[in-house]
Amino acid sequence: MSTDPILSVQLDNGLTMKCIDQSRKIAADRWYICIWIEIVVSVDKKWFTHFFMDEKKYQKIRDLLGPSVVFKQKHERNFVSEGEKAQIIETICQHASEMGRTYFCHADFPAKYILKCLHAKQTPFN
Repeated sequence: MSTDPILSVQLDNGLTMKCIDQSRKIAADRWYICIWIEIVVSVDKKWFTHFFMDEKKYQKIRDLLGPSVVFKQKHERNFVSEGEKAQIIETICQHASEMGRTYFCHADFPAKYILKCLHAKQTPFN
């Protein structure tokens, strides 16, 4: 297993989306396919241009979350044959790339994800 990205896409909002292959062999010719989609979002005031954000609230967010948050999404398939492995990985990465160019690249994605992380940190059991 490697943590090196097999695909890296620069998004229109300045973020970088990476596909990381964590697949492993589980039997003679069978694989567990696991692709992580990761986007590191810096906790920066620049993302909040469309939101009211005073300095005090921004500093509270930064204190609670730190300098960055990481969006992670796991795509997995189990018991994949050796012959299908490459095609399935390619399909997952292609789908992720399409999502990156439509959803993750939106100008509001970083701010909304930061606020989601803040909410999760403040109410961890909801």
